[in-house]
Amino acid sequence: MILPLLLTTLLLPAMPQDGGDQVVRLRDGRMLVGAILEHNLDGFILTTARDGGRYTLAWSDLFPGEADRLRDAFGYRNQAEVPMTTAHRILLSNGRELIGRIMRQDNRNIQLRSGETTTLVPLQQMAAPPEPVVVEAASILTPEQFYGERLPQVDATDAMAQFDFAQELEVMFALEQALAHYQLCGALADAEGDDALSKRVAGAVTKVEKLVANRAEAEYLESIRHRMHRERFTEAEEMLAAYDGMFPSAALRGEYLDIVDRFGGRRDAAVTRYLERHWFNRALKVLKRKALDKDLRMDEVTPWLEGELPVMIRQQLLTEITSMDKDLNLDTIDERWLARLEIGATVHTAGFGNGSWVLGEERAKAGLRDAEGEDENDGKSEEQRKMEERMKRYMDNLEAGRRAKANQDEDISPEDWWRRSSVTQRFQWLLAYYAEFSGDYEIVNVRFALCASCAGQGFLETIEASSGGSSKKRKKCPTCHGVQVRRSVSFK
Repeated sequence: MILPLLLTTLLLPAMPQDGGDQVVRLRDGRMLVGAILEHNLDGFILTTARDGGRYTLAWSDLFPGEADRLRDAFGYRNQAEVPMTTAHRILLSNGRELIGRIMRQDNRNIQLRSGETTTLVPLQQMAAPPEPVVVEAASILTPEQFYGERLPQVDATDAMAQFDFAQELEVMFALEQALAHYQLCGALADAEGDDALSKRVAGAVTKVEKLVANRAEAEYLESIRHRMHRERFTEAEEMLAAYDGMFPSAALRGEYLDIVDRFGGRRDAAVTRYLERHWFNRALKVLKRKALDKDLRMDEVTPWLEGELPVMIRQQLLTEITSMDKDLNLDTIDERWLARLEIGATVHTAGFGNGSWVLGEERAKAGLRDAEGEDENDGKSEEQRKMEERMKRYMDNLEAGRRAKANQDEDISPEDWWRRSSVTQRFQWLLAYYAEFSGDYEIVNVRFALCASCAGQGFLETIEASSGGSSKKRKKCPTCHGVQVRRSVSFK
């Protein structure tokens, strides 16, 4: 079934006052100040306040964004989202995924329809039961199928319902049907005396009639929009480049220029969304494999986490997003990755666990005084702190090795801890280290928990009894190695 209407129609905003001066910026950078005398779907006429000069301008003559502002004010634009509908996702045992409507099912096969294509799926090839999903209506329904499903749900006597339905049909590129329902809406609006709606209908009818009259060009532009919506920007860019050659006398050049104006921003946003969705998962796959290796040396794995792993993740993602932006490289991908912080990045958590001591006491407890409410400001900038941390890492590993040799009864080497830990503990340690020290993620906060073995004292106390009396002895905690805490980080 088609979901409730997802098209959002802008109410007619306040129009610029008749005779009031407007500031209009042209595509070539010029600024015009004057009164707009007439306007229609193709453009407007402006007389300048300075010398009374008369300009007949098309919307495509304006600077990007200006046309949208004025057309919104005059009621010519309608913001619409793609209509959605219910469907089924079927995952096959070979990894393929099918999405469509289940038309029929028996004890051997499922008949799945997507558009005009029907597929017979044997049950034995399915990896899981069909999963209900919500998808774009255009991805599984033809314009005619959409119209047939949606029509019975629309009130034929409600002018606004007819207007919204006509907008849906226009987005689905069912142009003749959209025109018919705009006209029905106009008749209802006239009968009700709704002048504002009648005016909007008149503008919409003119637009759709122009699309119908130039169907080949309109379908070409719609195909570009569809590719952009599906995040296939490389294909869309190639089609935009070929537009002038295919339509030298373009009747819909204004719409083409609107697409061009939005293309760069839409592509950048799509790349950032893709990186936000997939960067973390790519890191997880690599780190899980690394955690299976029991023979890693910690003085080798930490440089790998800071240097090689970030490059590896970038290289993997670059191969996946060439269909979105073929010009991205290892340098420019970072700009899009950082942009995720502006759109609300997902927060993840990882912990060093009982291996916090491997970091060295200073780094394992860095920020602890801040967490306890004390002032840790020593006058150093954040950049200086990071540089000092990097300079100390090698020395910290050497110190851990010396501790192991100095007292075998109390200390173990980082490699000993690594071999004795579970795969999950090793994975969490790798993830926490990568998140905090690679620079790929921004740390949201650091949390500490007291060592469970020594209750945060850093040592274990025993009483030895002898003929001369009893005495207390302290031994460094074999779990936290005197560090006292377990460190974890939240990052985005």
